[in-house]
Amino acid sequence: MQQLGFIGLGSFGRFIIPHLRPYFNITVFDERPLQEDAKQLGVAWGSIEAVCSKEIVVAGVPIHFMEALLIQIKDMIKPDTLFIDICSVKVKPVTWIQQYLHPEVEIIATHPLFGPQSGKHGIKGLNMVVCPVRLRSAKVKAMMRFFSETLQLNVLERTPVIHDKQMAYVQALTHFIGRAVNEMDIPDVEQKTPAYQFLLDIKRNLGQDSWDLFLTIENGNPFAKEVRDQFVEELQKLNEILDKK
Repeated sequence: MQQLGFIGLGSFGRFIIPHLRPYFNITVFDERPLQEDAKQLGVAWGSIEAVCSKEIVVAGVPIHFMEALLIQIKDMIKPDTLFIDICSVKVKPVTWIQQYLHPEVEIIATHPLFGPQSGKHGIKGLNMVVCPVRLRSAKVKAMMRFFSETLQLNVLERTPVIHDKQMAYVQALTHFIGRAVNEMDIPDVEQKTPAYQFLLDIKRNLGQDSWDLFLTIENGNPFAKEVRDQFVEELQKLNEILDKK
């Protein structure tokens, strides 16, 4: 089995590690003392140096911690390492990874388009965006096959820019709405329509996501603010029209 180091034991890390454990010897690190959590997941706990020494290193931290992490570990990552990030945005982290890590480090930037809620019944057939940043060995091609054939994910190959432009609508807009209806605490009532059930589903699936994830999606995507502003502007226009009537 290949050695895999996983940095960051957040909600997604806890969710995805059991799917990876049958195929890798996994060592995890988090700044928090989560040794017991690692034990329950059936993986090893190690120092940041130990995790960064593995053949494959996965960074599972929110984007607002990513640059500081890369500065911290840049001299720990060996030139022949395969480095994978799983941020929900791609332009910023890819720029930083290329800036700070050794030019011989191989890089795959990914975005699993699922999480603990949407993947609670299994991840087979779910979408995963892959941005091949540096592809110079069979190791990277093997990882691409691993995603599509072993995990049986629907792999979508994109550039970081195309990914973030599409996610400004697909993710930033929907999470913006989800957070808003969650804060409103809209009720589940008997006389509901399918459209209202859709709003309740958005609230349930997105409104409870962590604040770190929300900030990553909204502030980490360079195209998200424009989409949010457009949405708010249209709401204001509609409200003004109704007020005039």
